[in-house]
Amino acid sequence: MTQLERLSLNQTISKVDVLIDSGNGDAGRLYHILEFLKNNRPLYQSDKVYLENKLQSSFSVEEELVEENKLLPRIKDLIDSGNGDAGRLQYIYDTLSNNKQLYHSDADYLESKLHPIMDETLLVESSKKMNAEIQKTHKDIIESTPSQKIKGALPKGWSQEPDSENVETLVKNIEKENQKIKTQEKISDEINQQRNNLSKLISHRKEYDQKISQEKSSLESQIKEERIRIETQTRISNEIIAQKEELTKVKKERILIIDKIALEKNKIAKELLSQKRQLVQAQLEQEKIEKQVTREQELLAKMANEQKDRLVEQAQIAREIKSKQTELDRTKQDYDEIVSQVNEEKIKFAESEKLKKLIKSQEQDLIKAKEERLNLINTIAAEKEIISKKANDEKLKLKSQVELTKQLKKEEKTYDLLKKKREKIESQIKIKNQKLKEKQQKLKKQIEEKNKKLKSISKKPVVKKTVKKHVNRKTSKK
Repeated sequence: MTQLERLSLNQTISKVDVLIDSGNGDAGRLYHILEFLKNNRPLYQSDKVYLENKLQSSFSVEEELVEENKLLPRIKDLIDSGNGDAGRLQYIYDTLSNNKQLYHSDADYLESKLHPIMDETLLVESSKKMNAEIQKTHKDIIESTPSQKIKGALPKGWSQEPDSENVETLVKNIEKENQKIKTQEKISDEINQQRNNLSKLISHRKEYDQKISQEKSSLESQIKEERIRIETQTRISNEIIAQKEELTKVKKERILIIDKIALEKNKIAKELLSQKRQLVQAQLEQEKIEKQVTREQELLAKMANEQKDRLVEQAQIAREIKSKQTELDRTKQDYDEIVSQVNEEKIKFAESEKLKKLIKSQEQDLIKAKEERLNLINTIAAEKEIISKKANDEKLKLKSQVELTKQLKKEEKTYDLLKKKREKIESQIKIKNQKLKEKQQKLKKQIEEKNKKLKSISKKPVVKKTVKKHVNRKTSKK
């Protein structure tokens, strides 16, 4: 079987809490066991077995005794005596009592505080030992000093005459002992002096500690003031650095803006040159168009004059044709009248056979009239042919005139189109001129705004310099 791990009381309590939180086991029984453990009461055997099975380890109900640190009473004595920083010593006491590791600086501080006490105790112990040795030597001397001569009888075998050698040795021993006593007295005097010096040093040290505490408090106040000043100076320096950074940023932005303005100026100059070229080209085109229009107008005027002349001629010809047609109508009427008369005469000839003779006589006249009529008819036919030829010629002329009128209409249409084109071109030129003017105005406005920005940017560094001067004055005052 594997050996079970042994747990302490605190560990078992924490494990039981974990079991209750996780719901592993009977919660009521575990609460009952937890109360027993917290109150350091012995568990029932069944509960103990149940808990060991749950924890899979043995445990102890009794609390483990922690060995007390030997330095704790000394630190407490230091706190009670007021020897040192009470807060720091209390912190050291708490850390050692909780079995925590001290910082290196705190350990050095504790050693510096505990060593003088150790030195004092050693001095006291050494002085006590010296006093004990002196007392022993005094006793030895007293015992070794010869007793006074007692009057009376001596025991047998004793002579009254003293032994010179023994006396000399005794004298020497006495002298040696006296020297030792003197040296020990000197040592005791020195020890007393050292004690006095020690007491003085302790008093001086206490005064010095008081002074140090006072100076420490004053130094702490001064340090606080200096820290406040340093904080203010750091703030001011940070502000100055920020202002410097802003200045550099503004300078960079200014350089970028100047570069952009230069680029925009170059672009605008190029655009102006291109627009000027376009304007010159447009003006040249306009001049060409105007010349073409003038030429076309002249041609149209000439054509119109020619057409007018032709129309006048055609009107005269039409008048002549109308007059001839009226004459033809008259001849036709005459012919119709003659035919009607002939018919009447035939009727009369048929009716009046009696008048044959007259008719015969008149026939001759009629034959003559017929001949004359035939001559007239021939002349009329010839004139008709001439008139038909003239009519055909006039028709041809009219066709040519119609074509000319169509051409004139076409030319008028082309003229109108050219006029419209010219008007469009003029309107486009006007629109372009307006756009150019608007662009120029916009560019002027942009240039003015950028100049204003540049002026404001050029003014800003001066303000920041003044701010820097104020800051420097503040720091110098502080």
